[in-house]
Amino acid sequence: MKLSQWFKQYLLLIAALVFTIATEAVSKEGSSATSFYSNFEELSFTDQDSHAYQIAKLSGKVTLFNFIYTQCSSVCPLQTKALQEIQQSLPPETGKDVQFISVSLDPLNDTPQKLNAYAKRMHADLNHWSFITGKPESIEKIANRLSLYGNPVLNKDKKVVRPNDHSTALWLINRKGELMMRYSGNPLDTQRISKELTQLSKM
Repeated sequence: MKLSQWFKQYLLLIAALVFTIATEAVSKEGSSATSFYSNFEELSFTDQDSHAYQIAKLSGKVTLFNFIYTQCSSVCPLQTKALQEIQQSLPPETGKDVQFISVSLDPLNDTPQKLNAYAKRMHADLNHWSFITGKPESIEKIANRLSLYGNPVLNKDKKVVRPNDHSTALWLINRKGELMMRYSGNPLDTQRISKELTQLSKM
C-alpha cells in the first residue's frame, strides 16, 4: 500500500472516530435535555418527613407527578383521593416500580408536618408516594418551567399568583425520565392512568 493511500485511510478513520464521539455527545446531551427531571435541576425540595428529597432517586421508576396545596377545598383533595385509589388498585408487582410525587404549590403554608398529616388523612402509601415542598423560589421556578399558571411571561405583570390558579394536570414519566403523557386532572381518568402505569412498569 502506498504511503498516500495509507494516510488517506488514516484520516478517514480519525474522521469516523471524531464523528462517533460527537454523535454520542449530542445524544447524551439530548437525552438530558429531554428528561422531565431536568425541570427540577438546581432546585431543592423537602419531603413530608423533613428529609431532603433528591429527584434523581426516581431514575428507573415509573413516576406520576401532580401539584397540590393542602388548603385546597376543591380539586386537590378529590384528585389526591383518586390517586390513592389508583395506587391501591395496582398489582403488587406493579406498585413497587411506581412512584407518586405530589408537589405543594403553597410552600409558606405547607410545611413537611402539614404534608405528612395531609398524606395520612388521604391514606396515601408513603412507601411509594412522596409529598414534597421547597423554598418559594424553587416552587416558583418549577411552576414557571412547567407553565402551571399558564404562560409565565404573560403572568409577570400579575400582582399575585395564587395556588388555586394552578393547572390540575398530571405528568406520567417512564423509567428513563421521559415524559410519556400529560393528563387532564379534572376529571381524572383513573382507569386509563392505572392501565398505563401498569403497562409502563413492564417496559
